[in-house]
Amino acid sequence: MRTQQLTIPALSGGGLVLGYRCSAQCRHCLYGCGPHRSDGKPNSSEELQKVIKLLANKAPHASYHIGGGEPFLNFPILKEAIGLMRDNGLQLDYVETNSSWVKNKEETVDRLRELSQVGLRCVLVSLSPFHAEYVPLEKTLTLIAAAQETLAGGAFVWMSHFMNDLAAFPKEKVIDLDDLLQREGKAYGASLAARYSLIPAGRAGRFIKIQGVSRPWQALTKSSPCSARLRDTSHFHVDCEGLYVPGLCGGLVLPLEELPGEIDLDKYPILKMLISEGVGGLVQLAKDSGFVPDDEYSSVCDLCTHTRLHLFLENEVCYPELGPKQFYEEASIPGFNRLVK
Repeated sequence: MRTQQLTIPALSGGGLVLGYRCSAQCRHCLYGCGPHRSDGKPNSSEELQKVIKLLANKAPHASYHIGGGEPFLNFPILKEAIGLMRDNGLQLDYVETNSSWVKNKEETVDRLRELSQVGLRCVLVSLSPFHAEYVPLEKTLTLIAAAQETLAGGAFVWMSHFMNDLAAFPKEKVIDLDDLLQREGKAYGASLAARYSLIPAGRAGRFIKIQGVSRPWQALTKSSPCSARLRDTSHFHVDCEGLYVPGLCGGLVLPLEELPGEIDLDKYPILKMLISEGVGGLVQLAKDSGFVPDDEYSSVCDLCTHTRLHLFLENEVCYPELGPKQFYEEASIPGFNRLVK
């Protein structure tokens, strides 16, 4: 087997994850966030300062956002992070939020104004049927109005076209997404995934498969090695434990200290296999230890996630790039066979 190199270029744009805990457990989440998560957060101001200073040293010219999880769940840490990014000369474009923390417009304006004083210019407000299953549209609309009134950059609504999907529902209540999917049929579920431009991994891969979009796993293993995705730094994520997620691949991590530059793949056998042989090689590695793939998956990323889950459960110690550990919990990525033979 000829091993390819993995060289991570300069980090150009990405997000600081303030923790994977979230008020919601959305079905499209790449990173398996939810109320059950306790990882990825800073345990002290010193830890937060350390990771932001490291970003300032490693990628001083990148553009940044702050996300999670739900970053507004720990408002003091969020405020501190915004100020530290400003003080370290980092460009903060926006903070992502699902609006679950909103109570009324007056309090929302006060909070946004407090954050604007330390450097916040814009909030990305999530809007979709996935989010509306947990957050009433009324909260979302209140935040949008408050941001437009308070912040220089206002609200960046992701994605505003889903307003039409939610128009028939009472704004003060969460929606029943199962009822909506059943009423509209699987074609709607598949179109919902396409209109959101979902990366078919994490919980999103499972959602897409349930909508009837799938292919035999053998066909998916013919995909090219994952070199280009793993090298992409245009939308990276780093959590407050200093773990870098390559290529938007939830469940894969590298120490931020090792970036950018050439990665020693002898330390990371999963990445080595993905670079050299792609997911097909990874599946064979897992099958050698008893992995039995499902007949079909929604995508090669969905297959990769299940394969890595098996390898993690079999012996996580052997694979330091499989993490964070809570990503591989049932609540994070449900719907996979978890038997290890």
